[in-house]
This record gives sequence, structure tokens and C-alpha cells, in this order.
Amino acid sequence: MYLDVSVYLKSVKVCALFITLFFYSTFSIAKADTEEVFGYGKQYVLLQSGYGSGFAFNFVGSGDGSEVSYLATFPGFAVGISDILAEDSWYRGNFDLILQAEVIGNFQLVGGYALGGAFLFRYNFLASKKFVPYVELDLGFDYLDFNLQDQADGFVFSPQGSLGVHYFIMDDFAINAAWKVHHMSNSGLEQPNNSINAHVFLLGVSYFFE
Repeated sequence: MYLDVSVYLKSVKVCALFITLFFYSTFSIAKADTEEVFGYGKQYVLLQSGYGSGFAFNFVGSGDGSEVSYLATFPGFAVGISDILAEDSWYRGNFDLILQAEVIGNFQLVGGYALGGAFLFRYNFLASKKFVPYVELDLGFDYLDFNLQDQADGFVFSPQGSLGVHYFIMDDFAINAAWKVHHMSNSGLEQPNNSINAHVFLLGVSYFFE
């Protein structure tokens, strides 16, 4: 089975848009007088939802897992685990640790779901106070029930990577957008284990505690 070329090209275009926005907001320095909401011990809650579109790497994931389409919701709680670093640099920022829940509802090829959680390590680029881009690496654990031929249901690992950006509309409230590459497989604990890989396009909100 092969991924529809038009769907793949649309995914590539959206990915390119996220990357362009990420680098534009990273290098765009716009100082403001809002109170710093990032840093060691600072906390916030977040909610992201969006659409996942399956794809295959050349070396893995070429089964029916590459044809999934799903809706995903990721609520989370974040805490700063570093002070502000590189104060006078364009990559001024800090590290956050995020505890995230994962709720995924699959509707193609057949119906199904995945439920679980993940630990996220995020670096926020803080050169701008209005636009705050971030990069993220995650390790998740889910229970999978997608009813696929090429990926066994049950316990799976879900490593992930993301590029995203916050846009602050108030001192303590931001909207955000992100592009995530999301993987699910069981590391050979059960067969078949051809994996599920998806581009996930997310929109969300974040509220920052003082």
C-alpha cells in the first residue's frame, strides 16, 4: 500500500510552512515589557489538538500504518527546569519539562484509538517576547487499538519530535501551532511491528501561572 501522492505533497507544504514560521520567529527580535513567564520553576498548562496523517520512512513503516488518519488531543502541564540561558544571544532561552496525556482517535483505514502519556523536553527561544518558537523531543507510552494488519495492538512506545511557536495575545496567555512527527511501535515485543508514523499538525493554547 502506498500513501497518496497529493496527500503527501500537501503534508510537505504544511511542514515547510511550519519550518519557515519557526525560523522567522526565532530570528525576529521584538522586546516587550511583559513579565517573564519562562524560567526555572515557572509553570503553565497547555492544550493542543490536531490532525495526524500517516507516512512511511524509506526503512520502516511501509505497511498499512502509513495510511492512517487520526485526530489527536494532547493536554499537558509544564514546568521550567532551567534558568534563562544565553542572555545576549539570538538563541536565548530555557528548558521545560512537560507531562503530556495523549488521546488519539483513528478513522482510516479502520476505526481505533490510542491512549497514553509522554514526557516532553522543550527548548524555548526567548529572543522575542511576542513570538516564542520551540523545539521538542518526547518519549511516550501508549495503549494502541488501531486494528491494523501490519502493527500489533497493545503497548507501544511513542517517541516524537516537534517544531512549534507560541504567539502571546496576553501576558499570561498564548496560542500556539506545532508540527510533530509522531511514531508508535512496540520495539519488537509483539509481531507484526511495522510501526505507525504520522505528521501531526496541531493548534492549541497555553496559560502561564504567575
